[in-house]
Amino acid sequence: GSFAQQWMDEYHGGLKKYDEYQQQDSEHLLETTGKELRKLMSWVDEEA
Repeated sequence: GSFAQQWMDEYHGGLKKYDEYQQQDSEHLLETTGKELRKLMSWVDEEA
């Protein structure tokens, strides 16, 4: 119920909060460190 309604409201409203959360996640220390480490691992597919 309520989650589905909130998601649909977010979706129809242009995903503003979703995009904000996604941006915050991409800048998190864990993500930025992981990106640097993956560059050092030739066997890891960067797009995965």
